[in-house]
Amino acid sequence: MKKRLFKTAMQLLVGTALLANFTPGAMAEQTRLDQRTQAEVEAVRLLSDQGVAPDTLELLGPKAELAADVLRSRQPSRQELDRLIDGLVKYLDGPGTISGNVIEGKAEYGTGELYVPRGAVLVERMLSRKPMELSLNDQLAVVAPWEEFLQPVYLGDSVYFPLYRMMTMLGGDAEWNGADWEVTAIAPWGARWKIPIGGNEVRNQAGETLATLSNPTLLVDNQVLVPYDFWNTITGYRVDWDQSGKSLLVVTEPLFNPQAPVLGYAASALGYVVADLNMKVNGRYARLTHLPISYEGIVYYPMDLVGKILDLSAAYDSQTRRLKLETDNTIRSERSGQPVQPSPRISAFAVDLIPFIQYSFNNQPHHQLTYPLVVNQGRLYVPINELAAIAGYRVDYTAADKTLHLTKPLSGQIRDKLMPGLPRDDVRALLGNQLKVVYDTSNGTRSWEYRFLADAAIPSVESPEQKVPDSMRSGRYAFAVVDREALRSEKLSLQLFVHHEPNSKNMSGYSLYTNTPEGILETTLNSDGSLTERLLTDG
Repeated sequence: MKKRLFKTAMQLLVGTALLANFTPGAMAEQTRLDQRTQAEVEAVRLLSDQGVAPDTLELLGPKAELAADVLRSRQPSRQELDRLIDGLVKYLDGPGTISGNVIEGKAEYGTGELYVPRGAVLVERMLSRKPMELSLNDQLAVVAPWEEFLQPVYLGDSVYFPLYRMMTMLGGDAEWNGADWEVTAIAPWGARWKIPIGGNEVRNQAGETLATLSNPTLLVDNQVLVPYDFWNTITGYRVDWDQSGKSLLVVTEPLFNPQAPVLGYAASALGYVVADLNMKVNGRYARLTHLPISYEGIVYYPMDLVGKILDLSAAYDSQTRRLKLETDNTIRSERSGQPVQPSPRISAFAVDLIPFIQYSFNNQPHHQLTYPLVVNQGRLYVPINELAAIAGYRVDYTAADKTLHLTKPLSGQIRDKLMPGLPRDDVRALLGNQLKVVYDTSNGTRSWEYRFLADAAIPSVESPEQKVPDSMRSGRYAFAVVDREALRSEKLSLQLFVHHEPNSKNMSGYSLYTNTPEGILETTLNSDGSLTERLLTDG
């Protein structure tokens, strides 16, 4: 009897020990009750069938039903679905505050706070968002840490941006005052602006109204959002919002206090921020991503950004004080800017000068720059006027619209850009589509003919009868014939034949004809990249 009791006791002890070796999770997994509704189970099944991982489904919890509803109703792509699920997992969707007026039939707005029914905020933000390119001083910026605020928030036709995230990105700050239901924006130079939630006003510390915004400031998901015009009305920065391209450009450099400009210091000279200067390059407004500097009437621009305005690369050797300039032969899509509104603000600041600069252009011997380089806040600025002239641009300035005109003759653009092997699509991008396919009678090769009425960026828009006279035709084929009469009479400024590689979509060279006092000059780009010139004889 004692042996049987001892044996039974030992079995119980061993069993208890084995149970103790099981992990609590394993025990819980075996005993946990599944209290999900039928709708939640079906939602998980649907998402699982789409390849959503089990761990992600576990994190989704009840929000799986929302994701499944969106999947059924909108049939998003897998990328859109992943973005939606990522948002549902990462961000809370609290009850919000409901009061006030209905906006767009779904959002209710009371004291500046927006509320959208459960899940709709995340659905719209993660699935139907409008991506935005945010460029801060020519660098793509990230409004961290919440990725969903990389895109603007739309309310009707108005676009809003997150105040705190952008102020900290710009080097400032923002303070929340829950008692007064307002936020204080702090500029990098210390200026403080009070912005009440739900109101259009921006006030200073004394409570005086500095500006009235186009739309009220809002509070969305604990983020204070301000309308677009806050940035250029209050901060004084150059801000360019491209509605069609969803691109926000913010220019802050050089950072300066518009209310207390620097007056200079030893071994330095006084420069000026040109807040409203326009640049036109070959007739188009350039998209300036930094504010230019004026020093002794010469416009200066950051050296590393010159290539975005001129077809020119610049590299500086501080040891030898030499500037290496080279023509950029690539053809890229233009990102034209818009004219800048006149500004009454003139701000001065201290700059350091680097004189006695030598430069080389396209590996030619060194020459002396007329103007020094300018250093501001550790950044090197170059005289855009002089560099443009070196690169073959005509430089003019019109005071009425504060515009610096940089114009390169079309013949110069052709020499710089058209290279053997260049795709024909790039030829069209540079010269346009006003062309005629012509044939060379000597070898039967095909070329594109461009006829330019003026030395401008667009070819002539002559009718086909004027463009190709009967003397230049044989049946339905047009031959490549130099129109000497039109060139001599200056009816044509340039005549260009772009030659094609056989069985290829690339060009092999060109023949360019211009009228000079000595006669008609033929400039030929050969297939090896070399240039030859000769004067045509009358024969």
